[in-house]
Parts: sequence; C-alpha cells; structure tokens
Amino acid sequence: MVNPYRQAVLWHTIVMALIAPALTLRRFNNFLTVMVVVIGAYIMLTPFLPAIQWWSKYEAPIVSSKPTVPTPKATSQEAPQNNSLFIPALAMQEAVHEGASIYTLRYGVWHLPQSSTPDKGGNTVLAGHRFTYSGAAVFYNLDKLSLGNDIYMYWNHLRYHYQVSAVRVVAPTEISVEAPTAQPMLTIYTCTPLWSTKQRLVIQAKLMEVL
Repeated sequence: MVNPYRQAVLWHTIVMALIAPALTLRRFNNFLTVMVVVIGAYIMLTPFLPAIQWWSKYEAPIVSSKPTVPTPKATSQEAPQNNSLFIPALAMQEAVHEGASIYTLRYGVWHLPQSSTPDKGGNTVLAGHRFTYSGAAVFYNLDKLSLGNDIYMYWNHLRYHYQVSAVRVVAPTEISVEAPTAQPMLTIYTCTPLWSTKQRLVIQAKLMEVL
C-alpha cells in the first residue's frame, strides 16, 4: 500500500523541480527590471541635479542670497597653493590643470598648452566640461555669467583680475577664440547646449589689474 504522505512529498518534489527554473527566471527578470529603472533614472535625473541645486540656493523665492566665493587675496601668504580660477558670480573656485592632452579635461579646468599664460600677456585660454557622467563638469553654470562679472586667476602667486567683456556662442570650428591677442585677456569656453557638443559657449574677459 502506497504511503499517502510519501506520495504527497514525491509530487511536491516533482512540481518544485518543474517550476523552480521558472521562479528563478522570474526573479532574475524582476532584478533586471529594477536595474533598468534605476539606471534610467540616474541617466535622466543626473544632468538636472546641478541646476536644481543652483535654483534651491540662489533662485528659489524664499532665497535672497547671491552666489559668491571669497575674493582671492593678493598676498602670497593667503594665496592658493595651485594656479586657480575664481568666479564669484558662480560661487566657483577651481584649480587650473596643465596637460598636453584633451583628456586633462577629466580633472576640471584645463589650460590649453598652446595658449598664453596670465604672466605673459596675450590670450590665456581655459576649457572645461559643461556636463559629463564621468570626470569634472566645472562649467555647468557658465551660461549664467554676464557682461561686467569679475573673474580672478591666481597664477604663479599673483592675482589677475579680469572682467567679462563678451559672451558668445560659436561653432566648434571657430578656433579664432584661441588665437593670440595683442592685449592681455582671458578666454573660457565649454560645450553648449548642455547635453550637446554642437556649439561652444565662449566667455572673454579683459585684464583689469594684477596684484
């Protein structure tokens, strides 16, 4: 006589053996679905985070403060250790990186090696990413600069004070923005629109004083 309990256990074992792969596959599919949603949300939301942070700090109706960073001092004792870029209107303070390759952009503000330097006069050219999923997107808010805004560069322990004299959007082929100039000036550019390399946003500033 067949033991009913053993028979039930046998059928349960058989059924589980048949449906276990389906359950495992379902769990795996659910896991993949969750991962796709998380990755998609990251890709879609990350570009907006700096804009949201800027709005909440400086443009929200309940906020009255303006973006700023302390103006760099002109004394060597209080000077930044590295060559640096200060833009008070953007609450921005970044090191300026030297490098022969465009891959230097991954570290932040890049001084184009073929351009001049503040101590030599002429056209000092800086570039940086507007947005990137990897590396430093230092010029995300560069479009918020306007004529007359102050820009400071600390170079070899001297402070160079510039004032924005032109804001332009040009094609990537417009390499004249990197050309040498007779007068000392600073040129900063980045990609625009935000998620595109279609054009270049160019900020040009004239030298006001050296301390």
